[in-house]
Amino acid sequence: MRAKAREIRVLSVLSAGTFLFFNSYGSINVSVPMIQAEFGSSLSAVQWIATMGLVLSSSVALCLGRAGDILGRNRLYRVGVTLYGAGAALVAASQTFAQLIACRLVMTVGLAMANPMSTAITATVARPERTGWSLGVLLSAAGIGRATGPALGGFFIHMAGWRAVFLANAAIGMAVSVAVWLLLRDKEQQSREAFDYPGAAALILGFPSVLVGLSLGANSNWRSPFIAGWFLLGCTGMAAFVLRQFRARRPLIPLPVLTNVPLVLAFLSMVLFSAAYFPVFLLSPLYMRNVLDVTPLHLGLILTTLPVVAAVCSPVSGRLSDRVQPWMLVAAGLVAGAAGIVAYAGLQDGSSPAMVLLALALVGVGVGVFLPAHQKTVFGLAPREHYGLVGGLLSACGPGAGALGIGLAVALLEGAGAVGFVAAQRAAMLWLLPLPFLALGLVLTGRLRGWGTGGAADGRHGR
Repeated sequence: MRAKAREIRVLSVLSAGTFLFFNSYGSINVSVPMIQAEFGSSLSAVQWIATMGLVLSSSVALCLGRAGDILGRNRLYRVGVTLYGAGAALVAASQTFAQLIACRLVMTVGLAMANPMSTAITATVARPERTGWSLGVLLSAAGIGRATGPALGGFFIHMAGWRAVFLANAAIGMAVSVAVWLLLRDKEQQSREAFDYPGAAALILGFPSVLVGLSLGANSNWRSPFIAGWFLLGCTGMAAFVLRQFRARRPLIPLPVLTNVPLVLAFLSMVLFSAAYFPVFLLSPLYMRNVLDVTPLHLGLILTTLPVVAAVCSPVSGRLSDRVQPWMLVAAGLVAGAAGIVAYAGLQDGSSPAMVLLALALVGVGVGVFLPAHQKTVFGLAPREHYGLVGGLLSACGPGAGALGIGLAVALLEGAGAVGFVAAQRAAMLWLLPLPFLALGLVLTGRLRGWGTGGAADGRHGR
C-alpha cells in the first residue's frame, strides 16, 4: 500500500513537471512579439527564443538520457527541474536581449535534462501492471500542457506583460523542484561505465545542425549555400556519430540496444509516424486562416482539438496496454492517425471548419492511442539499466522526425508550383501518407520478432 501511494505521488509530481515543460512551448511562443518590441531585436534573432527549446532539448536528449543511466536518473531530473525554474526566473529579470538568450539557454538545458528522465523514472517506479497507464497519464499531462500553453501565455501577458510568463514558469518549476527533491531521494547506484564523449560531441554537432537546416529551410530558400552548409555540417556530424557507435568500446548507444531488432523496429515506427503527422501542426493553421478565413479565436479553439483528444485517449490506451498486447494498440493508433491524414488531405477550398476539426480529432486519436502503448513496448523491450537512454531516444526521435516531416512537406508544397495552396497541401500530405502504413508494417514485423515481450504486465526486463 505504501509503494502504491509513493507511486501516485511520484507520478503526480512528474506529471506536473511534464505539463510545465510542454505548456512552456506555447506560452513562450506567445511572448515573442512583445519581447521583440521591447528589445528591438530582429525576427531571426527572437525566433530562437521559441525554437531553442525544441532544437536543443531533442538534440542532447539522447546524450543526457545515457548520462542518467550512468549518474542516476533521479539526480539528473532534480538538477534539470531546478535549472529550468532558475533559468525562467533569470529570463524574467533580464535587462538585455543577450542576457535573455543566455538565461533561456539555462532553461533549455534544464528541460533537456529533465524531460527524458520523466518517462524513464515513471517506467521504473510504476508497478508492472500499471506501467502503460502511468505512461499514458504522463502523456496526457503533455497534451494538456500543449493545448493550454498559448491561452495561459496570453492571459499572463494581458495581466502583467511577457515577464509574467517566465515568472509563472519559475514559480511552478521551483514548486516541482522542491517536491522532486523531497520525493526522489532514493540512493541510486552509479554506473562505472565510461561516457562516450566523442560520440556525444559528434551527435551534438550533427543532430541540431540538421534540425536548424530544416527549420531555416522551411522559411527561406532550400538551395541557398547557407542552408546547404547547415545540412553538410549535420550530415558530417551524424556520419561521425554512427561510425563512432560501431567502433567505440563504450558507445553512447550500447551494442545490446543497437542490435535489439524489435526495439529498433519500434523506434523506426515512431520516426515514420511522427514524420507523417507533424506537418499537420504547420499546415492546418495556414489553411484555416488563409483559405477558410477562420477568425483567430476560432482558429485557436480548433487547433486545441488534436492535443486535447490525444490527452483524453492517452490514459485509456495506457490502461488497455496493461491488459492486452501493446502492439495491437500501436497498430490501432497508426490506422487512426492515417485516417486523420487522409481526412486532412481531402479538405477542399469550400470545406467547413468542422471538417478540419474532424481530421484533427482523428489524428489526435491516433497519437493518443499510439504513444502510450508504444512507450510501454519500448520499455518492455529494453533492459532496465538502459531506461534513461530509452527516455532520451523517445525525446529525440519524435521531434526530430517531426521536423524532418515538416521540412519534407514544405519542400513538396514549394515544388507544387502555382497550383494553389489546397492542391499543394493535398499533394504533400498524400506523399506522406504511406509513412504510417510503413510504420504499421514494422509493427507487424516487430510482433513476429518479439514484441510480445513488451506486452502485458509480466514482460518487462528487470522485473
